[in-house]
Amino acid sequence: MEITVLLENNKSEDSNLSIEHGLSMLIQKDEYSLLFDTGGPEETAIRNAQKMGIDLSKIDVAAISHGHNDHCGGLLKFMEMNHKSPIYLKKEALEPYYSKRPEGMKFIGMDSQITEKYLERLNFVERTIEIAQGIFLIPEISKDFPIPSSNRVLFTEKYGKLINDNFDHEQIMIIENNDNLVVFSGCTHNGIKNIINTAKDVFPDKRIAAIIGGFHFQAGSSDHVVSEDEEVKDIAEWLKSEIDGQIYTGHCTGERGIKIMKPILKEMLSRIHTGMEISI
Repeated sequence: MEITVLLENNKSEDSNLSIEHGLSMLIQKDEYSLLFDTGGPEETAIRNAQKMGIDLSKIDVAAISHGHNDHCGGLLKFMEMNHKSPIYLKKEALEPYYSKRPEGMKFIGMDSQITEKYLERLNFVERTIEIAQGIFLIPEISKDFPIPSSNRVLFTEKYGKLINDNFDHEQIMIIENNDNLVVFSGCTHNGIKNIINTAKDVFPDKRIAAIIGGFHFQAGSSDHVVSEDEEVKDIAEWLKSEIDGQIYTGHCTGERGIKIMKPILKEMLSRIHTGMEISI
C-alpha cells in the first residue's frame, strides 16, 4: 500500500509544493485508488496533486473524515474534476460548523454548493461498511476516554443557536494490509484513544501496524488553544503501551504536540509533511 500526502501544514525546504492548514492523502492499494480528505478551502491539495502528476479524475473513491473545511475544502473542486468517484461521509458532516477565534466566530463547514450540485454522489455512512476489498469506514466511535481539550473552541448550530460540537460527523477509515490494520483519522476529534479502542472492537484479532492522521492537540493553524502538556504525554504513553506499530502524525497535532510526544514514542513516531510518500 502506497500513501501520498497531498497536503499537510508543512513541507520540506526543497519542495515546490504549496501548503495550507489542512490534510489530504492519496492511498493506492493494489489497483484501487482512494482520496482521504481533500484539504483546505484554498484547494491547495488539488493543485499539489496536479504538480505531482496525479490524475484526480481517475481516483476511484473519496472519503471525508469530518465536516471541517480544512479536510473537505477541496471537495467541490475534486468533484468538478472527477465525474465518477462516489463520496463517503457522515450526513452530519453537512451541518454548519464554526471555530471560535480571537477575532470572533468563523464558519468552517462544508461548501453548500456540494449538496446543491452533487447530492446524488454523496453516500452517507451510518454503520461500518466495506467500500472496497479490505477498506472499511467506521462511523460509530467509542466514548471510553475524554475527547481532546482543544475541541472546546469548536461549535455547531442547532435551532439557530451555537452549541459545542459533539463530533458525531467524524468517521475513521481502516485498511487491512498484509493481515494487519492501518488506521486513518483526519483530526481524531473524538480522541485517539477512543479511535484505537474502536478499531480494536471492530477488528479484535488484528494487529494495528500503523496510525495516520492528526491528534488535535491544537485548534486551527495558530497555537492559541492547545492541549495541556500532561494530556499530550498521557496519550503518548498510552499509545506506546497499546500498539506496537508506526505512528504518522502532523496537521492538528502541531509542532508542540510532536515535540512532547517524540521523547516518549521515539522511533515509533514519524512526522508527516506535504509530498511525503509512505509505503506500508
